[in-house]
Amino acid sequence: MPHNSQPKENAARRKIVILVALMPIAAPATAQTTLGLKGGVGFATVSIEEAGVEEESVSGIAAGVELGVPVTSAFSLRFGGSYAQKGGRGSIGGGTVTLNIDYLQFSVLARVATPGDGISVGLMAGPWAANKRSCEVEGMLEGMSAVAPCDDRNFSDLEIKTLDFGLAVGGGIELPLSRSFRLGLDALYAIGIASVDDDASKTRNLTVQAGLVFPIG
Repeated sequence: MPHNSQPKENAARRKIVILVALMPIAAPATAQTTLGLKGGVGFATVSIEEAGVEEESVSGIAAGVELGVPVTSAFSLRFGGSYAQKGGRGSIGGGTVTLNIDYLQFSVLARVATPGDGISVGLMAGPWAANKRSCEVEGMLEGMSAVAPCDDRNFSDLEIKTLDFGLAVGGGIELPLSRSFRLGLDALYAIGIASVDDDASKTRNLTVQAGLVFPIG
């Protein structure tokens, strides 16, 4: 009996060694750590509590990087850092006031997506925080306009806070371009929770962006 069982044990060991060796090859690309370089356009508004003010959106650019860390084949964490232009416009009494704020924004989003090496469709949600880098106000009345920094002494009642934060929700799709590169298309809606001034105004920003995603580990 011992003599007959030895070849079977050796064959089983060889199969185990082959399976272990093939595991890294069989691991799907979606389970790898990825780096994304993305850019796009944002459509921003600022909620204004004052009665009679009509809110309008302003557009701006958004660009940043995103590190994707897999947890399972379908679930990952996306750590992002970006430059985002936000703000809003309010119309009252025949005049308009436009607020333009530039931020450095950071986010941690949970992403649930269809697994596999092909087309991946996912949903994202998580917190974000932004640090104000610059701010300006543009006023227009009867065809005349003026632009000044938010901290201009003529706007002593306007104090835009440095920190903004909130929650973001959205979705996206990733399309394989080659064995190493994927095209990522996202739409993300960032909802501000903090008041950006003393009048309880809050930011809202819809960002549509595209870029390349590739494995780094």
